Amino acid sequence: MGLRTALDQSKLLTFVALGAFVWLLLTLLDVAGEIDVFAAGSTDFVGFNATAGIAGIVVLAVVLGVLVALYSEITETDPAPETWPPSE
Repeated sequence: MGLRTALDQSKLLTFVALGAFVWLLLTLLDVAGEIDVFAAGSTDFVGFNATAGIAGIVVLAVVLGVLVALYSEITETDPAPETWPPSE
C-alpha cells in the first residue's frame, strides 16, 4: 500500500502518525539540547541530569524507529510474499 492509498483509506490516522513522528523528533532534539553533561557527576545536582536525558533520548529513538517501520509498511506496494520459485 502506498502513502496515497493510506491517505485514501484513513486520512486521520495517516496525519496522526506523521504528526506524532514530527512531534517526537522535535521533542528528541529538545531533550538532546537540554542535557548538561558536566552535571552528570555532581551529587548535589537537582533536576534533569544527563542520565535521564540519555534514557529519554533512547526511548524517543525507539519510538521513532517504530514509526519509521510503520511508514515502511505503509509504503509497501504488495502485501503478499514472493512466489517460489521466483519467476523470471
